[in-house]
Amino acid sequence: MTANIQTIHLLLLEPSSNQAEVIINSLRNRGFAVRATQVLTTEELAQALEKGVSDLLLANLAHTSLPAKQAIEQIVTYGRDIPCIVMMESHDDKILTDAMGYGAVDGVSANNLQLLCLKVERELNSLQTRRKKTQAELALKATEKRCTLLLDNSQDAIAYVHDGMHVYANNAYLELFGFNDHDELMCVPALDMIARESQDEFRQYLKTMAATSDNQSFTFSGVKSDMSEFEAIMTLSTANYDEEVCTQLLIRPAADNAELEEKLKELSAQDTLTDLFNRNYLNEQLHLAIETANEKGDIFNVLYIEYDQYSKILSEYGIAGVDQITIDCAKWLSEQVPDEFKLARVGDHAFCFIMPNNSRIKAREMADKLCRSISQELFDVEGHTIKITFSIGICPIGEGSDDAAQILSDAHSACNRVESNGVKVFNKAIRDAGNEQDIKLLEKVQDAIDTGRVQLLFQPIVKLHGEEKAIYQVQLRLKDENGKVMDSSKVFPLAKAAGLGEKLDRWIIKQSLKSILVQKVANNTQLIINLSSVSLIDQTLVSFIEKAVAASQLPRSSIIFQIEESDAANHLKRVITLCGELRQKGYTLCLSGFGNNPEQRTLIEQLDVDFVKITENKAKDIPKNSEVEEEVIQLLDEIHARDKHSIIPMVEEAAMLAALWPMNVKYIQGFYLQRPSEKMDYDFSASGF
Repeated sequence: MTANIQTIHLLLLEPSSNQAEVIINSLRNRGFAVRATQVLTTEELAQALEKGVSDLLLANLAHTSLPAKQAIEQIVTYGRDIPCIVMMESHDDKILTDAMGYGAVDGVSANNLQLLCLKVERELNSLQTRRKKTQAELALKATEKRCTLLLDNSQDAIAYVHDGMHVYANNAYLELFGFNDHDELMCVPALDMIARESQDEFRQYLKTMAATSDNQSFTFSGVKSDMSEFEAIMTLSTANYDEEVCTQLLIRPAADNAELEEKLKELSAQDTLTDLFNRNYLNEQLHLAIETANEKGDIFNVLYIEYDQYSKILSEYGIAGVDQITIDCAKWLSEQVPDEFKLARVGDHAFCFIMPNNSRIKAREMADKLCRSISQELFDVEGHTIKITFSIGICPIGEGSDDAAQILSDAHSACNRVESNGVKVFNKAIRDAGNEQDIKLLEKVQDAIDTGRVQLLFQPIVKLHGEEKAIYQVQLRLKDENGKVMDSSKVFPLAKAAGLGEKLDRWIIKQSLKSILVQKVANNTQLIINLSSVSLIDQTLVSFIEKAVAASQLPRSSIIFQIEESDAANHLKRVITLCGELRQKGYTLCLSGFGNNPEQRTLIEQLDVDFVKITENKAKDIPKNSEVEEEVIQLLDEIHARDKHSIIPMVEEAAMLAALWPMNVKYIQGFYLQRPSEKMDYDFSASGF
């Protein structure tokens, strides 16, 4: 039994720890030694993918914060071959068809553990077969490459003949018979290169070899292209070339004093202009990286670099000017890039190198550093001083990568997407999953984050009755490279799907604290910050918040963390724990979107929050619909009965305020008070309520 136990490294996209344990135990009972990692966020999945090779992903489709589609796309981005089986609440052909359409290999009902185990076993066998096939293909390519290299560099004249015609001949063979190129030789029958008196003997040896498969050697007279003859020894043997059964001809000079053929030199690995490695050498290194990635699970990153001023320099200074800048740029890069990265020149103004055993983050940091540093350098062309900038594309090499040319092409493609002086990471998942418009929008979002075109706005939340209190809702605004504000209704869902939700939330928290210090607002000012569903299930969120607040030296009461009702319902167990941790440390909490789903009204009993904000869908209809007004009054009664502060958003006009006044609402928010502003300068004492 022990010999049959198979160890599997499993990724579990399952929010319920109890259900995850049930699945693991079922697989262990089936005979698997399970090493499972529960991943609930893009960050956790990224850490698992960078840490080592996993065999299988089991994804619960009910976990919406990290959808199975996004997880599969992230796996593809990292170059991993990890099949995914989706788990559905109940079997549904449409859901399964959709899942298989975006990359899942199969699906099963979450409660059918026996079928799940069978499908896991099948996919693991298929994965093992694919890995063996990839290894065999890589080994075959390596063997063929070594054989070709040996043939090309052999001082012996070697050729392969099929049906009497040459299909391959090395350079020594061409020189021996006086031919200048392979195409010329391919038109000449092998028999024509043997003197008439030796042809019958040649035919006889061919027949003998076909019958016995033994090697045959004989002395013959060869005929060169200029019709001169020479004496040599030919050895015939059966061989395969390009998947065809052929006859190998090996020819050596017959006499000891015959002039030895000059040994062929390997093509130089050095670029003649820059003294860097050339493209052929880089291709060899790419093949080695692919082999290592598939055998050991290592991750490599290819950085493709072009300087942006190529066309301008070519038009103003010609080829000589381009060559000079290319040489100077190569020297500068040689000083910046470690020798073990094997910097190579791959085009007129393009360079490339491979970073081994590193994450995409480190590769991005390296690329950003090169872009910053090169922009500070001065170069000289014909007495004129110019500056250059880099466009850099990054492409990962991981398990499942098998095409060096495609990897280089993908890195080049990412480089081409840089408009000028910047870095792009090739993302196959995003490219395949979305249309061109979504891809461009997502790139604008990423660029806005990276270049600081993200801005916080603050909208006051005013106390309707009693003593005023300074509270602002924090909102995010992103601008494109032209300063135009991007549509948040399109930006944020796309950013979340691409795994940028956590990054945006953490940026907002740090910048909100910084804004309080920079704008020097009142000490009791509070900012309401919304937490996305991705951050809610991030196990490191509380630790990050504590470090950020400690660094700002502001009181914990400065921040009110807001959680959407729908997100709280989807991750209730985790949100209850999160609220408890935050409350214990002294933070204030707000539940927003309350009343949107009648089935979720019990959330205000289950969650220890201070503020409850009514859903905008109902708030905006209060002046227009008496039934909605009655429903909102009931919601307010439930909130106040539990001693929590109520907030009504979407107060857009005076009629809305008049309707709210008798309802005993605690706080209001909306354009009627003030639109979101860059400054926290609202005069709460002059509100007039």
